Amino acid sequence: MAFKLPDHTDRAKAAAEARKAALDKFKSAPPPNEEALAARARAAEKRAEREEQRKRERAEAAVRAEEARLAKEAEAIVKAEQARLEAIAREAAQKAARDARYAARKKGR
Repeated sequence: MAFKLPDHTDRAKAAAEARKAALDKFKSAPPPNEEALAARARAAEKRAEREEQRKRERAEAAVRAEEARLAKEAEAIVKAEQARLEAIAREAAQKAARDARYAARKKGR
């Protein structure tokens, strides 16, 4: 006796039997328990509420982080401007001292 590969009709017949078995299994299943369905729905609502709360918290944290970044940036800008103004004042003081020395030298002649 030789080994026979299943042809198209054999495969189609096996698939039809599998579909029929799955349908019979589905039909024979007990009806859904209303309490269990309600409990599952409540659990899903709670999960959705927790996820919404987490989204709000993440958004608030992002806003706080952005505010902190902007505050640091503004502080850095203020420090840079103060340093620039101090440098200008130092240069002006040096120029005034140099001019005073020059004027004293000129007066002494």
